[in-house]
Amino acid sequence: MTARADVSSLGRARVAVLAHFFVLGVAFATWAARLPAIKAALHLSDSRLGFTLFAVPAGSVVTLAASGRITDRFGAVRVMRIAALCLAVSLVTVGVGPQVHSLPLWIATLVCFGALAGLLDVSMNACGARLEVAYGRPIMSSLHAGYSIAGLVGAGIGGVFAALAIGPLPTFAVAAAALTVLALVAGRHAVLPPVTPREDKPGGPPPPSARQIAVVIWILGLLALCGQLGEGSAGDWSAVYLRDLGSSPGVAAIGLAAFSVTMAAGRVAGDRLALRLGSVRLVRYSGLLAGLGLAAGLLIRSPVAAIAGFALLGAGLAGIFPQIVSSAARLDPDHAGRNIGRIAAVAYTGLLTGPVAIGAVAAGVGLRGALLVPAALAVLVAALAGVMRPHDSVSGDPEEEHIESVRDGCQR
Repeated sequence: MTARADVSSLGRARVAVLAHFFVLGVAFATWAARLPAIKAALHLSDSRLGFTLFAVPAGSVVTLAASGRITDRFGAVRVMRIAALCLAVSLVTVGVGPQVHSLPLWIATLVCFGALAGLLDVSMNACGARLEVAYGRPIMSSLHAGYSIAGLVGAGIGGVFAALAIGPLPTFAVAAAALTVLALVAGRHAVLPPVTPREDKPGGPPPPSARQIAVVIWILGLLALCGQLGEGSAGDWSAVYLRDLGSSPGVAAIGLAAFSVTMAAGRVAGDRLALRLGSVRLVRYSGLLAGLGLAAGLLIRSPVAAIAGFALLGAGLAGIFPQIVSSAARLDPDHAGRNIGRIAAVAYTGLLTGPVAIGAVAAGVGLRGALLVPAALAVLVAALAGVMRPHDSVSGDPEEEHIESVRDGCQR
């Protein structure tokens, strides 16, 4: 009975954490879907809108490192619950600025929205990593798949309200009310097992020092940055590149759609692939798929090939960030929040600055040449995937031993 109760409680906790990934995904997508209406209400040009939108990732990046320390200090579950509720409320405040035609107020609320999103991002990933250790098998990718699917739901909500000619503020109020209820219900079941102390094998290598952990965390952050740069490039430049190839606006939009769908599908399949291949091989193969797939699509120089290239980029990038988060948590469970926060801060810097950098490079070598940069960085991720190798193995192939131990645990 105890084992069954433990499995049941873990299942409820997993659904609860997944619900918080859903809260973040819906909030972001609902807000993004109403940007055209907000742009019209505030009378913004394209360039001015683009500048003001930096407020959201800027708010996230500035607070991500602190979010990790807050998560470790007060507990990942407590921080996740509070951050989800505050994020839902902040979604309403984001709609107030356009309602009263105040650009400074809107920018201020966007910064707060981004900061709360960063806090929720770090805390829910720390919860997911703790659950993954308790499960004894990969689950992180499916949690991130929930975020991707939630993005489609949020976009649908925003689209329906836009079609009904309902303003952004009522849209955000309805979405916030639903997300608040979801966060309250899910938060009650987000009960995680305690951190299991690290057990070193007799005669095995000593545990990594604080300095070694810090170095690995920064390398993992750079790998995450490479992936996020590719994601930002697809979001901002895929349609532009397809238009340069002579595609219609409708066909140009397919590039981003293909990227988004394959990323969601890749994350749905990510846990099974991680169990079969291990984190190192999965990230290595994912980086090669993303980099070589995008490069081939660009070099063939046709709209169909380019769409296929962006689709392969999404499928490859899907498996990278969840495995990086899991690796950071395994490396130092007692400071998972802090380390995830550091990784996320570095990674989001790539998401923030990557599209701008692609534009600068494109001015010199053309957009096709500039988009080969994220392809090359994806291959670099594949080359450096070995840094994720488990640190507590004694002999043989550490990754193989880790996979076999997980499989044995699942069979039991």
